[in-house]
Amino acid sequence: MFSRTLSLLSHPVVLSFALISSPLYASYDQDHPLFAAYPNADLEQAKMYDYEKYTFPISIVDVSKEPYSFTRLDVVGDLYLHNYEIENVSSLKVYENYIVAAKQAGFKPLFSCALEACGDEDQAAALGTAIAVRGSVYNNYHNPYYWIGEKESPKGKVIAAWFFGAYEDMVSVQQVILETEPLETGLVKVDAAYAGQAAAPTSTEPLSADEKAKDNEMLPRYPGAKISQHKKMDTEVVTIPYAINATEKTPLQLTGDLTRHTYTIENVSTLKVYENYKNALTSAGFAFISQCELTQCGNEKQSSQLGEALAISGSVYNWYRNSYYLLAKKSLPTGNVYIALFIGAYESQVGVQQVIVQEKAVETGLVNVNADSLKQQLDAEGKALIYGIYFDTGKADIKAESKPTLDAIAELLKRNPDLLLYVVGHTDDTGDGASNVTLSGQRANEVVARLVKDYQVAAARLQAQGVGPYAPASSNTSDAGKQKNRRVELVKRLR
Repeated sequence: MFSRTLSLLSHPVVLSFALISSPLYASYDQDHPLFAAYPNADLEQAKMYDYEKYTFPISIVDVSKEPYSFTRLDVVGDLYLHNYEIENVSSLKVYENYIVAAKQAGFKPLFSCALEACGDEDQAAALGTAIAVRGSVYNNYHNPYYWIGEKESPKGKVIAAWFFGAYEDMVSVQQVILETEPLETGLVKVDAAYAGQAAAPTSTEPLSADEKAKDNEMLPRYPGAKISQHKKMDTEVVTIPYAINATEKTPLQLTGDLTRHTYTIENVSTLKVYENYKNALTSAGFAFISQCELTQCGNEKQSSQLGEALAISGSVYNWYRNSYYLLAKKSLPTGNVYIALFIGAYESQVGVQQVIVQEKAVETGLVNVNADSLKQQLDAEGKALIYGIYFDTGKADIKAESKPTLDAIAELLKRNPDLLLYVVGHTDDTGDGASNVTLSGQRANEVVARLVKDYQVAAARLQAQGVGPYAPASSNTSDAGKQKNRRVELVKRLR
């Protein structure tokens, strides 16, 4: 652990320290171990991110055009941000004490500015805002000082930056410390046996049986993640978008077993979560169909809309910042598996929107059509969908296995002698539209003819109509969707 002796008064500062590895605090409301707060300073806000990308300014800010620009220092590592406020002291005194401490700790300056050298008021405010934990220095940009330095440590560089600004009798300190380190991967595990590969032993965070059961069997949660919402559905139609930067703009329409999750993770960056999921899916043999990172995912509105397309609630709330998105696919003997992930941040929390679809055709024949069920549909919706009347491709002759469904329709009409029906034929979108309208009409006429001939239903009670592919019940982009579109509907007639 760090050892330190730090007196930030007007005296020289003595500071000794030893760097620790992988710092991660469950609740971050404390000073950074390297630098204690200035005496009597109030800690206004602090954040910690386990492995994050960060951009430090190493020049004054050009505010002549938007977006504002400055010379950038882009670094990745464990990130700590603090904002302190101190009363009845000058920004000069606070600045001098911090910089003496930094230099005695072995930090070498990369850039600094003082007072007018930091630019005019707009430039000074923009410089402070660039590292402010709250995203603004508000009025605390008067009498500004800025300093950034770096130091080598056993595990990599440590970057430290401060902006000191005053307003009336208050000094505000913006402090950013970043400890570089290699990315820790392997935190997310794909169940290799489920994914069709040889299983390998894995270690996971201890979870209760109830919590484990909430995860998808293939892709357990990121360590320490908590479930905000989850949903599992047997055979559902799902729409999954491509990333904003993709050439393909038409979302995927998939049918299969569906699981959706919203996870939250504390004190970690979206980058680390994204890289671990990406590494896990790559190792499991998934191919990436579409992905975007940070600004590639669009502006805040576009990023939010991308996440909302996956979110169970239809909203990502505030989890749309520093966003990453990926859509991956793997072919298995049982069908294709698709995984979509949207990862976004709000303050020190990451939200993960996860959708997994195991493609499969809709299993039919589970419910027997009978007169009662048809009557319930007609009363509730004015129509009943019939999938139990079968035809050969391109033909209008009713196949023999359609008899139970025709029996049910005849029984419905017998029990309800005042009932009048349109018998409407539908097709999928394969082939020519006009030809499909003709074929669907022929099939509807054939159903009416069989009911009149074989069941002695009065012809005046039934009116046939074909609409071809023009009133689909599902998307035509999958076999399951086409299957839903090939149907006969019974629609109530008023006269």
